[in-house]
Amino acid sequence: MATVQFLTGVKEEISEIKLRQGKESGKRIIVFIFEKLRAMEKLRSFSAGAECMLLTDEEGDIRVTPRSVEFFFKNDDDLARMECSFEIVNTSEWQRLRRFMDRYAESNGMGYEGGTAPQSDKME
Repeated sequence: MATVQFLTGVKEEISEIKLRQGKESGKRIIVFIFEKLRAMEKLRSFSAGAECMLLTDEEGDIRVTPRSVEFFFKNDDDLARMECSFEIVNTSEWQRLRRFMDRYAESNGMGYEGGTAPQSDKME
């Protein structure tokens, strides 16, 4: 089963994945959207030890360093969503990430929609 963790032992649930491509750089930009963060719900400090995101599946671990993390709140205390984006530069990393995303989607009941261009791919 494919999993995502910011803190060891705290599995997160991705709500949506968006795939984009940098207009000037051509780099693939992946955005994972989380509507809930279990690390925060368990009163754990999200910033303590959350320097990377760990993606795990049957092939092993992928450690991803986010290029940005944005929090969106419904009000002062209720998290609406968190968006974590990172870049993939080389083709072998991209292929490995796609295999992870396919496994994650399959094991979590997500589907795929979008065109063939990276900027329009989306998993919900």
